[in-house]
Amino acid sequence: MGTQRLRLHYFDMLKGIAIFMVVMGHVIAFCVRGIDSTPLFKFIGAIHMPLFFFISGWMSWRTDGAGPNIVRRAWQLLPPMLFMSTLWIFYFPHSGLESPLNSTFAGLWGDSFKNGYWFTLVLFEVILIYAAFLPVLRKCRTVGKEVAVMAAAAALTFGVNYGLEAIGFSHYLSFDLASMYLPVFLAGVLAHRHKGLFEQACSSVGVTVSLAVVSLTIYVLSWSWEFAWADACVLTLFRIMFHLALAVVAIAVVKPWSKEAFGPAAPAAGRPMARMWAYLGRESLAIYLLHYFFLFPLGFTRGLLQDMNLAIVPMVAFTVIVAAAITGVVLCANRLLLPSQLLSWLMCGRLPKFLTNQKTVKYTK
Repeated sequence: MGTQRLRLHYFDMLKGIAIFMVVMGHVIAFCVRGIDSTPLFKFIGAIHMPLFFFISGWMSWRTDGAGPNIVRRAWQLLPPMLFMSTLWIFYFPHSGLESPLNSTFAGLWGDSFKNGYWFTLVLFEVILIYAAFLPVLRKCRTVGKEVAVMAAAAALTFGVNYGLEAIGFSHYLSFDLASMYLPVFLAGVLAHRHKGLFEQACSSVGVTVSLAVVSLTIYVLSWSWEFAWADACVLTLFRIMFHLALAVVAIAVVKPWSKEAFGPAAPAAGRPMARMWAYLGRESLAIYLLHYFFLFPLGFTRGLLQDMNLAIVPMVAFTVIVAAAITGVVLCANRLLLPSQLLSWLMCGRLPKFLTNQKTVKYTK
């Protein structure tokens, strides 16, 4: 019998915004190349993935006592990652793009970024780590003990990654990235388990403090060489602070918007934009898996953008227009693949019927 799953519009919207920022970042990194040291690229690159992991953590906590379905998640994440990254290796030499990644089989197996498809592998590893610590977490009766267990899980993961790096094996598993994003995933779990406390954190005072933390930490993380005191441990702490504060700000902004747009009394004029982001969010895995193949070389624009001194307004306008065009084509490709269960699974991450009968039956504001 299928399990029922609660769908949250504001998380769909956040995922939609985040995946669009992924495409924007790759427009800069692949299509233009050579301008990926701009503040806009650093800002985009710092934001989207923490949101995905926080939301994944939130959705992984279940009040019925069940843990994550490891087998289902493995089928959903790993075969598409292997299939699409292999296709990319053969496609990339003919794409005309300049890549910051090692787009070869050596890059697939030996580089943390897996030809750009690292997220699916890292998310699966993070879910595995969470599942291992979940029995201990469920026995905790206070927030303090839960935080202690999660801190221990993160510390142990950092320690394992340090050992793997010492023997030169961490990049094969992308475990450096798993250790980076595990804390924000666990923060999502904790936020779901204690919704009341998290809602308090999303209050006016909480958002004000979080904005200050986001501004400070993103500056230090993006230009760390300007701060001699910022060693690896300090940067790790700042990254965790940034991820947590970012989640508070993002949800505090988008959740009220979702209520306004999807409520019964929502004005028709206010719905299209919110529903567009929600739709992108529901298709975010497919967009992630497919969009690399629709990037196209725009190196000829590099000089023009540099002549503008890489000001934020022209950079945003340029990347939004190009990213919107690419996203639109990707969505069309996604629909074309839909009738084929096999291709829709391997290229879009949509599990075929013979692997799952789970249904989404209810939406909330």
